[in-house]
Amino acid sequence: NEYKSYLSMKLCNILLFLILNTVLVSAIINLRQFDNSSFSSDATVRIKTTGRTGPVDPVVLVPGIFGSQLYAWYNKTYVPHYICSKDSKGYTIIWLCFQCMVPKVIDCWVENMQLNFTNNEFVNHDNVRTKVNNFGGTEGIECIDSKCYYPYFKAIVESFVAAGYERNVSIRAAPYDFRYGPNTHPGKAYLQNLRRLIEQTYTLNGGRQVSIIAHSMGNLYTMEFFKTVSSKWKNKYIKRYMSISGVFGGSVKSIRALISGETESIPRVLVDGSTVRAFQRSFQSIYWLLPRSRLWNDSEPLVYTENRNYTVDQIDELFRDAKFKTGPALRKSTLDMVDFVDVDVPVYCIHGTDIPTAAGFRWKKGYFPDYEPQQIDGPGDGTVNERSLLECTKFRQLRYHKVYKGVKNGEHMQILLNPDMIRYLLEVILPLPVDKDQHEDEGQFLHF
Repeated sequence: NEYKSYLSMKLCNILLFLILNTVLVSAIINLRQFDNSSFSSDATVRIKTTGRTGPVDPVVLVPGIFGSQLYAWYNKTYVPHYICSKDSKGYTIIWLCFQCMVPKVIDCWVENMQLNFTNNEFVNHDNVRTKVNNFGGTEGIECIDSKCYYPYFKAIVESFVAAGYERNVSIRAAPYDFRYGPNTHPGKAYLQNLRRLIEQTYTLNGGRQVSIIAHSMGNLYTMEFFKTVSSKWKNKYIKRYMSISGVFGGSVKSIRALISGETESIPRVLVDGSTVRAFQRSFQSIYWLLPRSRLWNDSEPLVYTENRNYTVDQIDELFRDAKFKTGPALRKSTLDMVDFVDVDVPVYCIHGTDIPTAAGFRWKKGYFPDYEPQQIDGPGDGTVNERSLLECTKFRQLRYHKVYKGVKNGEHMQILLNPDMIRYLLEVILPLPVDKDQHEDEGQFLHF
């Protein structure tokens, strides 16, 4: 009888898991407001050229944080729950893995996603290895998940392909493990690989200079990269740098992720902030995205609690009061990483505006630090504050500053699906005549 009860309980748990998994995937397929409409997979824009032939200027895409598919291999002796697999039997996707967000299973996923900070180094958990999906190819950033429920650079890549580009030849991508900063071993290896990719792409396309298109935190990595190469190298290999939604001065939103957990893009019926907070706090990159003191002054509180307020210069005190003792040391690991430097190449600055964006947070009595705060809004693109976005206008070789207003056109993620923005990229890189009568309906072919 005890065995039958135990077996019945196990079967019920498995059945519950399957039901939740089915419900979750179904909800994701139909969801269209996840992360401010980032899920609009049917908004892919296709561009059709009119008789254009000949070589094209090659493009390398640099994604932002959470913008690269990650795969993990693991072989463990211990797992948080019996439902967790100890042996992955090869590499399996962990970002983005929607079915991994089912209750209980999410604890297995969090453990695989988390980094350890040991001897001033960020490393994976023991017996866990991670890699990106096909460095150089675009499939690892076109969609963030393997089934493409969540498109990312897909509309841009397909638009360039329709305009005569070839995947992995003239349009390529440089995905990276977004958990790390550029001063870590994986980060340094990435910068070296990015240089080799650009040189290879240049050669593969008959010595034509490369245009870099970067999004979000990818712009910080691009700045860091340009710091590692000479002006002579840039003059030979780089045609232009196009910055989309660059988080050049940090984002106030990152504070919430580190204090109570950022669950804005994850249905709260599936996971609470404390669950995701564990792995978000372990990512070095989150600390790199904290707001910069050169843009926020010490008379401007960013956090309000019942006991005191905190400014940009009091982040370490905020961590300690939130009982996050390792926070100051983790933040310190990013201080030698590039803040803002001139890139010494032609720059095109593109971003959104006029969208409510986190400018501060207020924790009600008894809510700090474990519960979600109230958001105080200010100007920006929904994720990055306007003052941070505008930093790209300080580049000495700024060629053009393009701004898109409102959620539909300029939101931090939705901008990558904006037909107007995609058309602008093509106008700059492939200067062709534009049919002014074209429409911007979903699925509309744009004629050049």
